[in-house]
Amino acid sequence: MRADRLVSLVLLLQARRHMTAAALAAELEVSVRTVYRDLAALSAAGVPVLSESGPGGGCQLMDGYRFPLRGLRPEEAEALLILGVPGALGELGLDSAAAAAHRKIRVTAGEREPDGGANGALVHLDMPRWFRGHEEVPHLRTLAEALRRHRRVAIAYQPTRAVEGAGTAPPAESGPAGTAPPASAPAARPAATRTVGPLGLVNKAGIWYLVAATRGRRVSVFRAGRIAAARILDEPAERPADFELAGFWERWSAEFATSRPRLPVRLRASPQALTVFGEVFGDDARPALDAAGPPDEHGWQTVTLSFEHEFAAAHRLAGFGGRVEVLSPPSVRALLLTAARGILDRYGSPPLSAGLDREQRHADEREPEYPGPGEPGQDVPGHDRGRDHDRDREHQPGEVV
Repeated sequence: MRADRLVSLVLLLQARRHMTAAALAAELEVSVRTVYRDLAALSAAGVPVLSESGPGGGCQLMDGYRFPLRGLRPEEAEALLILGVPGALGELGLDSAAAAAHRKIRVTAGEREPDGGANGALVHLDMPRWFRGHEEVPHLRTLAEALRRHRRVAIAYQPTRAVEGAGTAPPAESGPAGTAPPASAPAARPAATRTVGPLGLVNKAGIWYLVAATRGRRVSVFRAGRIAAARILDEPAERPADFELAGFWERWSAEFATSRPRLPVRLRASPQALTVFGEVFGDDARPALDAAGPPDEHGWQTVTLSFEHEFAAAHRLAGFGGRVEVLSPPSVRALLLTAARGILDRYGSPPLSAGLDREQRHADEREPEYPGPGEPGQDVPGHDRGRDHDRDREHQPGEVV
């Protein structure tokens, strides 16, 4: 309807201040001539619309003018109210403001307040994964305030721990739920202090991340739960004119997924183990199972999984016990034997321990059996990508993303 288009045109000019007729036509999906006719109609109705032709020209509202929007259609109000007040807004300290805005929207749209002052949401967002605890983010509201005020912030950031011999930063939770990190993992490094310009906050599966500009306008991603301190500075935070948060996160996520270190682990799995691979390793187990070798006479199949490092592989595979046999690399076999020996030492069984000693010697004599270039090997991370690696590495503009 033309009335809706006229309102949309005014709101576009009010939000963006200055737009060309071609840009307005693209947004409204009409011709440039239609835009000029609509501008003339608005001017005749008393809306102070200014237009200027030629290079650098465009359309805008007179400075200080605010369009008196007095009503919303029912479907427009429903779109704003259907989610209620999401929990993420509460974490940001905006739940009271959002609830007040919802009351105004209901009054404007002629809707009745829910009985008892209830939320009235028809759709609920439960963002965290199953069986995953809530991560405390004590400085989230400070970060959100810095974003709203466009101010730089000084943060003390706790980096990831390093695993000796792994060659990469390990995950915070590399093993199954409830297990401790490997004994060889040293204590966490001290928090590093730096000054950043906040560009946005992202909630990924219940985990908050800060996207911020650091030295040399480099854009970095920090896990907000690892920010040990945050202080808003009296310095303006410059936002790049071409920065768009959702687009950046999509590109950064794709680059992150492809840049993580991979350790292929070739193994034989029993039918019982194969049936629960999807539950343990997630939906990404399907490509590896599709590429598995044919079953032998007992139904065992050869599968290639990948992990970020050998500790993660050993921790995830140890729970299968004798229902899987790691073929390569030997380092993962050795770690599994070490884990089994630790269990036996804890609960006591000398005959079995002696058998494991023989298996260890056999593994030491075995030649490495890495998959050749023609053998199938699919990328299958652990049950929870967020547990295998924290997205707090830095992104340098210009990298392939």
